[in-house]
Amino acid sequence: MRRPRARRLSGYWEGSRGCGRAPAAVVALALALVHCSSDQGRPPRDQGGSSGGVPILLVSDRGGALQDLRIDQEDGAAHLIGSPSAADPSYQDSMPARLPDGRIVFVSDRDGNPEIYLASPDGGAVARLTGEPRGPGRAIRASDPTPLGRDRIVFARTEAGTPEASPRDLYVARTDGSEMRRLTRHPADDGAPAGSPDGRSVVFASDRSGNRRLELIPDVDAADPDATVVDLSRAAPPGPGDAGRPFADGAPAFLPDGSLVFSRGFGSDPPQIFLMGAAGARLGLRQVTESLVLPYGAYEPVALGQDAVLFTTCLTVEAPGGGKAERSLAYRIGIGGFNLAKVTRDQAHYNDFSRRLSPCR
Repeated sequence: MRRPRARRLSGYWEGSRGCGRAPAAVVALALALVHCSSDQGRPPRDQGGSSGGVPILLVSDRGGALQDLRIDQEDGAAHLIGSPSAADPSYQDSMPARLPDGRIVFVSDRDGNPEIYLASPDGGAVARLTGEPRGPGRAIRASDPTPLGRDRIVFARTEAGTPEASPRDLYVARTDGSEMRRLTRHPADDGAPAGSPDGRSVVFASDRSGNRRLELIPDVDAADPDATVVDLSRAAPPGPGDAGRPFADGAPAFLPDGSLVFSRGFGSDPPQIFLMGAAGARLGLRQVTESLVLPYGAYEPVALGQDAVLFTTCLTVEAPGGGKAERSLAYRIGIGGFNLAKVTRDQAHYNDFSRRLSPCR
């Protein structure tokens, strides 16, 4: 894997210093994010709003098959989420996310097609939330579930009768699977949604404008949510050092205060993690991870409370039988770009992912 050129971006680019004069749509968008940052609807800090003592959720093949794990931070013990065996290769689990009440939503193809499931806080009892009639031309594939406020989830899925790699749209549903409703109807692929803490807005990644960009639905309960979508990446363009370079954004995640972390890659360079603040009409942008430290990129950021982020990176290692092998590792880092720590054990011959929305490439 090619090492990207070293670069360092720091500080915030706001207002006339980087973003230029914000157009009216961006101002409205920014105000929507300010609404998201209010205390109303914020998850309690003892139910996942803080990383202290709350188990970390990972996707891992350490048992032989790709399954979701709950890693206790106190002793590092790993527990399966909704799976009887870590070595069962007949199905795969991925994309775990914690709801405000502690339950865990995830994706599994254990019933044939990728569907969304809900597990108890300890990973035990499991219920399927999505599912359509089986048969030729009926397969529907769900992915990327994430909380939307306290009692809803937002996720992506394909439509019945479409090929496996067809573009997805976004849907919202209650945590019991009821009241499912379609949010987007665009020919582009809409995925990797992130629900705001107050349950009102959704940020997602889409190729509507060509390269992958972050898009915002300010109010999911609007009569036609898709008609209100605005390009959030316009509010946080590259800084002076990367102005004019093509870039792609993805994997957004809300912090409890309404700010966003997401991945951004320039050209063929692996992506790094950025923080987008919410400050009225002035959206700040700051780089959290650095290519000098993580030359193979930082993928799939997951908020660990307000002050830290879990993410996936790649590393080329010595294979057990000789030669080289690429391995995925999980790291955590403070939101200020400090206190980088490895979650995956040193010299481990397995792969850990924070979400597995898009494996390291």
